[in-house]
Amino acid sequence: DKAVEIEELTYIIKQDIGSLNKQIAQLQELVRARGGQSGRHLQSHSNTVVVSLQSKLASMSNDFKSVLEVRTENLKQQRSRREHFSRTPVATLPLAAGNLGDSTMLQEEPQRSGAVAIEMDSRTSQQLQLIEEQDSYIQSRADTMQNIESTIVELGSIFQQLAHMVKEQEETIQRIDASVEDAQLNVEAAHGEILKYFQSVTSNRWLMVKIFLVLIIFFVVFVVFLA
Repeated sequence: DKAVEIEELTYIIKQDIGSLNKQIAQLQELVRARGGQSGRHLQSHSNTVVVSLQSKLASMSNDFKSVLEVRTENLKQQRSRREHFSRTPVATLPLAAGNLGDSTMLQEEPQRSGAVAIEMDSRTSQQLQLIEEQDSYIQSRADTMQNIESTIVELGSIFQQLAHMVKEQEETIQRIDASVEDAQLNVEAAHGEILKYFQSVTSNRWLMVKIFLVLIIFFVVFVVFLA
């Protein structure tokens, strides 16, 4: 378990996600600021790009959060197992010391008694050192879990911000789509009115031609028969 490398990678990824979130927020503000200057199609395309980036970052943040949650659960299980096994030396220490003490009382030779005392002190020192190492390891894992939980909270906040931004962009896109649909309906209505006007003008032209032909006929009849 390369805890140090994992913590460094976790910190780097968290910083990258935070930086990307800020950059996307700045891009969103830029799109809003230039919304009135650009056309509707360009604004709709820009909003679509922003929403796509926000959705991808939100998905990546959620996946990273899931990985951290799994990591936290593994650390908890490791700590639980280590605490379970670390209780055994502590519990057997007084018993071992008592047994060794009884054996020294049964020994009648001073040298043997001294050797047992030295052996007892050595075992006690080793057990205490082992307990200190285990406590240090458990504390290190506890600090790691605390850092991961803090990162998960920050990622949750970023995820909520992204969800809010995506919702705003979707509402903007819906308004733009509604405006485009209204404009399309207006164009179709105008096209229909133009066709009606063209048909009206065409029918009027035929009427004028008919009237002109009638006038010519009357003129010819008048000239031929009355002249």
